[in-house]
Amino acid sequence: MLDIVKEKALALAEAIVELEEYREFIEMEKKLKEDEVAQKLLAEFHRKQQDFVSKQMSGEFDQDLLNELSEIQSKLSVRESVVNFLDAYNRLLSILSEVFEVISERINIDIAEIYRRY
Repeated sequence: MLDIVKEKALALAEAIVELEEYREFIEMEKKLKEDEVAQKLLAEFHRKQQDFVSKQMSGEFDQDLLNELSEIQSKLSVRESVVNFLDAYNRLLSILSEVFEVISERINIDIAEIYRRY
């Protein structure tokens, strides 16, 4: 029986790979990776975000660092490669959410809720 479930899961994965939304996501991800400016901004954002979280965890609030993060985020939000990637990602995520919802309803287990709890 497990083999049948795995076979159907593979068929579902193949169907997802055939979706226009999936292909567009892959294309936009490629373009984002090729955008050197966006990659540098993302790397800088992640570094500063880690610094900010570390400081917060030790009880320190760094307004200057928060301002720098906001500035980088503003720059990222107008980069075409970032906007297109996020749009494609959100469309694909919406479809995958619907698929998980259908599965959850059918097996009467809220998969997303279990994931959030643990």
